[in-house]
Amino acid sequence: MKNRFKSFRKGHVFCAALVLCFLFTACAGAKLSEDFNEEAINTSVNNVIGYIADKDSENLREMSNVKLKEALTDEVLDEIYEAIGEGGAFTEVVSTSMSGYKDKATEEEFAIVVVKAKYEYRNFIYTMTFTKQMKLAGLYYK
Repeated sequence: MKNRFKSFRKGHVFCAALVLCFLFTACAGAKLSEDFNEEAINTSVNNVIGYIADKDSENLREMSNVKLKEALTDEVLDEIYEAIGEGGAFTEVVSTSMSGYKDKATEEEFAIVVVKAKYEYRNFIYTMTFTKQMKLAGLYYK
């Protein structure tokens, strides 16, 4: 009975490892489309971080696409400013990673940027999504 249990457990560990390998491969971002300019993306990322630090709602909304403009209400922006403000003053961008994404329904391509930003008291991870026209289409932080 003990041998069966060991073999059963080894089989499950192997299956779990296969599932994890599949998930990591499937979740890895696609290559960024050549239609995007990495330098322009980095500039936009720095603008977003600066607008948040300055509590500049007008410019943040101006650089956003229509859907995000509607979502960035004064209440939502106040929550963002308060949460990020608890980190203290912005210090630097520690790391940036870019990947591409294509919406299957609309065929629209996006650049997805994950940014680790260092602040005086803590770090934040931003995930920003940009359209080909360099409009901010998504903004998340943790």
